[in-house]
Amino acid sequence: MPAPTISFRSIHASRLSARRPFDLRARLVAVQPTGKSVTVHARTRDLSSSGAGLTLTCELPSGTAVMLCLRLPGAGGQLCLQAVITRRRGFQAGVQFVSTTPQQRLLLSELCCA
Repeated sequence: MPAPTISFRSIHASRLSARRPFDLRARLVAVQPTGKSVTVHARTRDLSSSGAGLTLTCELPSGTAVMLCLRLPGAGGQLCLQAVITRRRGFQAGVQFVSTTPQQRLLLSELCCA
């Protein structure tokens, strides 16, 4: 039985907010069921106030809770956000941010509109 296909339009229609192409270095920390934490290096492909598209250095399954740390441009330091992997295809993944603070949402808005 062939795998179901998801159209490009249905993915974009289900997003909470529009994404902007954005290339940043990122690090994800996931805790495995065994309790061991795994660090995965990544780069962002796009970014919005509610999530990001990433290229990962190894596969993480959909539904994995992660701490996503973005290295901000210039001397902006680092922004760490709780997220869940919502979509995955090979080394490409989409994450949705969860439990963001008002400060984090403001910073994300500024990054996405810059």
